[in-house]
Amino acid sequence: MGRSIMMQSVRENVKSVRGTLNNAYKKVYTIEYWRKTILIVCVVALGIDPLYLFVPVIDSPNFCFTFDKKLGVGVSVLRSFIDVFYALHIIFNFFNDPRSQKTSSGEFLHSGPAGKRRHLFYSIIDILSVLPIPQVIVLTFMHRSDSLVSREILKWIILSQYIPRIIRIYPLYKEVTRESGTVAETKWIGAAFNLFLYMLHSHVFGAFWYVSSVEKKNKCWREACANITGCNLIHQYCKRGDKNNIGYLNTSCPLIDPDEITNSTVFNFGMYIDALKSGIVEVKPDDFPRKFFYCFWWGLRNISALGQNLKTSNSVGDIVFALIICVSGLLLFAVLIGNIQKYLQSTTVRVDEMEEQKRDIEKWMSNHKLPENLKERIKSHEDKKWRQTRGIKEDKFLDNLPEDLKHDIHRHRSRNLSNDPQLKGQEGGRGEEEGTSRQGG
Repeated sequence: MGRSIMMQSVRENVKSVRGTLNNAYKKVYTIEYWRKTILIVCVVALGIDPLYLFVPVIDSPNFCFTFDKKLGVGVSVLRSFIDVFYALHIIFNFFNDPRSQKTSSGEFLHSGPAGKRRHLFYSIIDILSVLPIPQVIVLTFMHRSDSLVSREILKWIILSQYIPRIIRIYPLYKEVTRESGTVAETKWIGAAFNLFLYMLHSHVFGAFWYVSSVEKKNKCWREACANITGCNLIHQYCKRGDKNNIGYLNTSCPLIDPDEITNSTVFNFGMYIDALKSGIVEVKPDDFPRKFFYCFWWGLRNISALGQNLKTSNSVGDIVFALIICVSGLLLFAVLIGNIQKYLQSTTVRVDEMEEQKRDIEKWMSNHKLPENLKERIKSHEDKKWRQTRGIKEDKFLDNLPEDLKHDIHRHRSRNLSNDPQLKGQEGGRGEEEGTSRQGG
């Protein structure tokens, strides 16, 4: 007897888990959750591109530069996978999802000349953002020359593709908020999402600081080599034969703090002196985690302090970089505080009411011993109702409006019902429910 009860309990638990997984599976394959997934993928992609900036490394004993080829190949593969994922979204958006070109009221999003131009602009941005330019350039130049460092090609390629990748997030964000009201279902997820964006900028600034440190060292060696007889710039890239510039550059480019420089002939590394002294730019096997977290901490520390402790050289590029860190830190901190406060306060009341209502429904279903299929249908109905209304009581809201405005709303909804069979079915079901409740009353 006890064994049969135990087996029955196990089967019920298995059915419950299976129902939960099926419900999650159905949610993922809705338009709303697909857009949220793509938005998250695009945000994650913003953190992939700066990893290319860690590919150049310095071989100080041989006074030359080389590249972390394993890191370059790994980042290229990861970036290509994400780009393929987004390319599928572009195809899906153009050919398989005509509803994505409409608002929730049934109106076409890209109607009119202005809408068509906006649609064309975002389409071009989408195509530019998935072009494999960094993969091709890094994998090509990484095996042949130091042009990625000496000509700052790597930094500008990443920056030029980073801008389209940021712009493409805006229409996705607008689509998600238009249909769902918010990106995150709970206030804590929303706050964590905004904190992640803040941390992401720390990673980006840290990566640019790293590659700029390598470029500074390269610039110093090149200036010194140009003034030394017998020094050859060809040997700046490692593994070009057995020759090197050890005998010419062993006393060049000393690492002196900017405050201690008293001679104008000494090369001023400015705010990059810390990276060079710490050794994070050196060739060391399996040392990527150390350099990544060190640069991330540098970026987080300086955007949080608005760049107050940065000691720059008199180079225009260094000063502009410090100014960008200062201004960005101020704006990012203000946006972070504002968004976290919005997520923690603005929707607290309605979200708490929704959670309390879910607990009451769950308790009611348990007391009446409803089967699992009915429970899943009720939960699905409540979730769908919440996504449509976001906790707004429509009847009470409409009753407070003037008669002429209610008449216009009713006429607009009737026109949408005739054009959209899905909404018509929903309104028909709602009307039957209201009729049944009136008969029961």
